[in-house]
Amino acid sequence: MSRLAAVPREALPEEQRRFYDAVRAIRRSPVSGPFIVTMNSSPDLAARIAHLGHYFHARGQADESILPLRVRALIALIGSRALDAPYEWAAWVNWALEAGVPQDTVDAIREARTPASLTPEEQLIARFCTELTTGNHRLSEGVFQSALERYGTQGVVELAMTLGYFAMIALPLNAFEMEMTAEQKSLRKPFAPLEVRPAQAAGRNSAPPFGGRPGTLRVPLLSGHDDVRPEHQHFLDRIVRTRGWISPAFQVLLHTPDVAERAANIGAFVLYETALAPETRALVGLIAARALDCDYQWAVWSRAAQDAKVDAQLLAAIELGGLAQASTEGKRALLHFCNQLLEGNHHVDEAAYQAAVKAFGVAGLIQISVTLGYSVMMALVVNAFEVSPPADGSKPAL
Repeated sequence: MSRLAAVPREALPEEQRRFYDAVRAIRRSPVSGPFIVTMNSSPDLAARIAHLGHYFHARGQADESILPLRVRALIALIGSRALDAPYEWAAWVNWALEAGVPQDTVDAIREARTPASLTPEEQLIARFCTELTTGNHRLSEGVFQSALERYGTQGVVELAMTLGYFAMIALPLNAFEMEMTAEQKSLRKPFAPLEVRPAQAAGRNSAPPFGGRPGTLRVPLLSGHDDVRPEHQHFLDRIVRTRGWISPAFQVLLHTPDVAERAANIGAFVLYETALAPETRALVGLIAARALDCDYQWAVWSRAAQDAKVDAQLLAAIELGGLAQASTEGKRALLHFCNQLLEGNHHVDEAAYQAAVKAFGVAGLIQISVTLGYSVMMALVVNAFEVSPPADGSKPAL
């Protein structure tokens, strides 16, 4: 059962209701799913996520993504299976079929089988998503170049961001076991639900060291007004406004400037406006960096951890990829919660959930799950393009 209930508009403080209204206006539908989750902690954050999501969700209202709906829907299904995300599957399975994804392909993805007959484009998308979500979470040169030839630089950035966006919202949905209401299901054609696979023990005994990565940067970095077209310079200005500069990650994202600005607005919340303590935020980012084998994120969050005076032994244990021995009950709860979301079947058992709620409260735990999801999204992007850790570690680089 869902661990959270919807928050009625009238239950919100007066000054927060405009964000509720913004989510409804952007989504053009009742507040549901990931927005029920975030509305329980920060309606402002919910509206920021809705704004980014609309870029990928528009579905003919006024399509903003340059990727065909069929591609976005296929990514949603593959990402849902990879993260055992039944809510996302339920949201997208009929849209995928309507966009032209064959039923036998949908069934194979749901059952974690290799589809028997994929078009060359579908094969490329499947390999792109699989390489980023498994193994060392890097794209092979062949897959990257094939994607670049087919979609161009902006298109490849949007492929990675589409997968990343679905990961960012799947983790909070899984954390709080969100389910579609009967009313939501009644508006959809019948479909076979995505079964969550059996849980496995979270935590690796060891993990390969980060060494030897990243490779050669794969696209030009866009860092100033002269690097983007005049009609896109206002997006760059808005990103600078959120953090004071254009970090390497956003120098890549500026190849799709509208997406970059929307993502930066969520990142600004994670960096500056969250209710989480600096130590908690840094630990969440480090756990995501280790799970995604992301040198860039590790460098950024390591600096944040040092500033927050996180215990060096705890950092070393996280870097080795195992379940670290935390010094307090709250830290242990945080590590178990995040590791269960990132490993196994990507769901949190009741004991780990209750321990995390006790340590951080529901509102805090929501922000932890979104911070984890945001970190995963950004890790997928910088891994795809082999972005090196920022040279100036004193600046926020998320």
